[in-house]
Amino acid sequence: MRIYSFSKILALPLVIIFAGYLYYLLEYLGEQWIFILIPLILLVALYTFHPQIDYWYLKKKPIPLDDEIKNWLNKYSPYYNNLSSDSKTKYENRLGWYLYARSFTSVGTEQRAVPEDIKAAIASEAIKLTLGVDDFLIGDMDRIFIYKHPFPSPEKQFLHTAEVEVEDGTIIMSLSHLLPGLVDTSRYYNIVMHCYAEAYIKVNSRRRYPFVDGESWESLEEISGFNKDQIFKTIGYKVEDIRIFHINFFFTFTERYKEILPNLYREWNSFFNQKI
Repeated sequence: MRIYSFSKILALPLVIIFAGYLYYLLEYLGEQWIFILIPLILLVALYTFHPQIDYWYLKKKPIPLDDEIKNWLNKYSPYYNNLSSDSKTKYENRLGWYLYARSFTSVGTEQRAVPEDIKAAIASEAIKLTLGVDDFLIGDMDRIFIYKHPFPSPEKQFLHTAEVEVEDGTIIMSLSHLLPGLVDTSRYYNIVMHCYAEAYIKVNSRRRYPFVDGESWESLEEISGFNKDQIFKTIGYKVEDIRIFHINFFFTFTERYKEILPNLYREWNSFFNQKI
């Protein structure tokens, strides 16, 4: 039997001890009631930190990916297909851990679970971006919300397709835009990599990034085939941080990026410790 939640195993004896003390307290009304706080405090701590505890445990025991997910990677991820055998194993392990450690929620008239294949398709972009660095979970960005169509939000009260809120640890995307951007990057802007690039920049704001301010949008438009206004229309608002687009296109249009911006290509390879 495979254990996926080590924190629940740890919690079981504490629940038994707590129940025993509670029975003793109610039955005898003794002066030992204060000892009931010990298992209670430990249970609260386990509940609070159970994602970190379970993740620490699971890192020692990789979660195998379903064949359906591997088939999707083989079909739609040139990045994954070009990895060495060892790097593929690292990629698959990290993808399994990411899927376990992060929550995905489909938002509509009611909140529902996101299908596993869609979760994996989204998470694969995070793993691609961070395969060469330690923090592949990207800080505390632990909740991904998926709307079926463009959505408004408290921060942006108009229809848009992508949003990153570091304070809440949330990434929000439109399903009708994210899937086309993953399977047909030449025709549709990749909002998933856009969100993860933005999240990475915000979480790692103290890192020294390659200098891109001197580059105009003309180079990015030549690399991607999209003009700036087109991209902003897809997202739903103007994005000022041009680093997001450089990171997105470095990973999404690697060969074109290398051809048109060879110096920056080398800098991003070094920055993300990549070999692409």
